[in-house]
Amino acid sequence: MLKVKINDHVLEVESGSSIAAVLARTEKPEHPWLMVFVNGHPRDLSHRLTKDCQLEPHSVTSVEGQRAFRRGGRLLLIRAVDELYPELTVYIDHSLSGGFFGELRREGRVEPITPDIVEKLRKRMAELVVDDEEIRCELISKEAALAEFEKRGDSDKIKVLCHYPAEEIYIHRYGQILESFYGPVVPRAGLLRPFGLVFYPPGFVLRFPNAENPDELTPFVEQRKLFQVFHEYEDWIRVLGIETSGGLNRLIAGEEPEKVSPSIVSSSRVHELVLLAESLHEKKIAAIAEEICSRHRPPRMILVAGPSSSGKTTFTHRLALQLTTNGMRPVPISVDDYFLPRDQTPLDADGKPDFEQLKALDVEALNHDLLALLRGESVRLRKFDFKTGEFTLREKPLTIAPETPLIVEGIHALNDEMTPQIPAPEKFKVYVSALTQLNLDNHNRLPTTDSRLFRRMIRDTRYRGYDALATLRHWPLVRRGEDNYIFPFQETADAMFNSSLIYELAVLGKHARPLLEAVPESEPEIITARRMLTFLDFFGEIADELVPSNSLLREFIGGSVFR
Repeated sequence: MLKVKINDHVLEVESGSSIAAVLARTEKPEHPWLMVFVNGHPRDLSHRLTKDCQLEPHSVTSVEGQRAFRRGGRLLLIRAVDELYPELTVYIDHSLSGGFFGELRREGRVEPITPDIVEKLRKRMAELVVDDEEIRCELISKEAALAEFEKRGDSDKIKVLCHYPAEEIYIHRYGQILESFYGPVVPRAGLLRPFGLVFYPPGFVLRFPNAENPDELTPFVEQRKLFQVFHEYEDWIRVLGIETSGGLNRLIAGEEPEKVSPSIVSSSRVHELVLLAESLHEKKIAAIAEEICSRHRPPRMILVAGPSSSGKTTFTHRLALQLTTNGMRPVPISVDDYFLPRDQTPLDADGKPDFEQLKALDVEALNHDLLALLRGESVRLRKFDFKTGEFTLREKPLTIAPETPLIVEGIHALNDEMTPQIPAPEKFKVYVSALTQLNLDNHNRLPTTDSRLFRRMIRDTRYRGYDALATLRHWPLVRRGEDNYIFPFQETADAMFNSSLIYELAVLGKHARPLLEAVPESEPEIITARRMLTFLDFFGEIADELVPSNSLLREFIGGSVFR
């Protein structure tokens, strides 16, 4: 017999009991349990217990329950496509409007689809939900998994698993479908209510509820500018010829990627890949600079905004250089220097300092200085010290010429309430974010929020005096602030810049791993730390020395020419 603790209750159960059977002995929740943590490790409900443990079950009302629900939704779609269009393959490309945008491909090429095809798939998915078949989870050897994926001709899975360090892997079986999701999935298809599938050319959007309102689909919000950036990034990675982490790892290992760009011909293929990725960044920054300068009346203020750790600071410096080559001599200003002193920071509903809201800034002082500069006055700008939580005035005053534009960078820069006294024609808004990353394979995404969290964790440790635990603790508040104060304004931008680099996790991994491994087992944040460590296992390593000194990554790992 085993002792199993669930919240404040302890149950005695037989060794070998499934988690689902154990949870059936507890009070029935309002929403069904979808996954569970066993001593802090994520598990499917079919997992069998063999020792005393503590269980933490999750429903669709939690972030982790949402992850299990969304994995199940992808599996439902994969099966529907396999049954109706077996010659096609599902590719989940990126997030969009609270769901996932995906495409159908034939031998790697995007297959044109119609609203009728999408509707047929939606109807079949709805029938599968009614059928309520079991989704089974199994732990098998990596060798056995590779053999099964080889039989199915799933080259994406094979490429990523070949370089995966673990000797065993969890797989999920649903009818004739075999899939690996690297995290728990709902135990039955009947739990996948509600879901949605809508035509969104050239593909579709798989829609879900959210944790706050789990009984209704998240409202669909048109995000055409964001969508265009996502597809621009897809064009970039096709130019580079590497579309998944498996392809990147083959290049790092010295193997021959199947679709590698013919331009990568040097003896140091990894180095050339880095330079190509950086060149694509520079090309986009130059295009934004050209757009600014080509306006009939060039703006006096260029506002750069985006969520945490998007690389706004480095982007701002590089944009300033491009503008200078076009005859402008812009002056960068960081909104972060106008944080209120830490003892004046507003508190959130839980009584904790909320650095993400606009009221955490001294908006009055910021606008006073900006207007004074535009009038040609001499101003001593602020400099905020993140370690002391106080600001000082810079020793050297700043004066700009009448034609000099200001580049104002900060998370709230797209919100006109931050610069209420600046006329709209004087502003040009740029949204910067790590909008997408290399997917692990055709069905498994690496969340873009995790990409930024890796960056922030490394930067906070290096420059702001916070360890990984402090960063992880603060991250939910950061995310809430982004949802409330940044993302609603992204479509108002005049230009968007995707700051992701195809190779970045192969660089960031060696910096992030020891930080994550230092998170104490006793802390709740260990769950996030373990999940992020799992993602790092799917990426090889690229040396820092290959990263140029003006790269956006240098803002986080150190060695930036702009710091």
